[in-house]
Amino acid sequence: MFYRKPVLAVLLGLIFLSFFGTLCASALMFPETYDWRYRVISNLLSPRDNPGHYWLPACGMALAALFMLPFARYLQRHLEISSPRVARVSYRTFVAGIVALVCTCLIVPQHIHGVFGIWRLHEFLARSSAAFLALGMLCGCWCAWKGCRKSVLAARLFWTWSCVTLLPLVGVLFSECLLLLTRLKLSWAMPVRNGLRHSVFWHLGFWEWTGAAAVFVFLCAAVFLTPSLAVLEAKVREG
Repeated sequence: MFYRKPVLAVLLGLIFLSFFGTLCASALMFPETYDWRYRVISNLLSPRDNPGHYWLPACGMALAALFMLPFARYLQRHLEISSPRVARVSYRTFVAGIVALVCTCLIVPQHIHGVFGIWRLHEFLARSSAAFLALGMLCGCWCAWKGCRKSVLAARLFWTWSCVTLLPLVGVLFSECLLLLTRLKLSWAMPVRNGLRHSVFWHLGFWEWTGAAAVFVFLCAAVFLTPSLAVLEAKVREG
């Protein structure tokens, strides 16, 4: 039932409302001016930065993560046609990313004390969730690439997935590498840093929001640019 396209389309709507809807509502009620290009999402989940409404995005994001669970199995059943092993990796990494995202919402940012003796546990879980989801998306891109010559629809899926996966990933890696190089105080890296420090591309908040939108578009493409499971299974039986 959960793998039918109409049901998945409804889940996409619920994910959008529970994730982006609660984040936007919380941003509007944020004590200070919240600019998504420069502020990280964790500011909205922080009891210190958003004392009145931090629970709203935390609940919304956790609910959105639970709505994503059927997509992990749906993707596996589609991807295993190209590579069963990679499909299993994609499924497990998606589930791990979803679990880490739920834990991220339950463990809000702590600015003074560690949680379970671990300092910055919220940030660690958030980065783990992003890494697992990115790995699952890369597995999907690889499987889509193997099947992109079979039909125009498969080629569209590959290019859509590749764009929404690789562009944010390259941007984040470039930003983090440049930040690391500037901390090493390399002479050639400092002018680049000074030129980009006021750009949105330098700030993690921009890439967090971009990455969240990329995951949502990835799931939308998985629903609307893939054949139904019934058609897919019929092709497998014929083959």
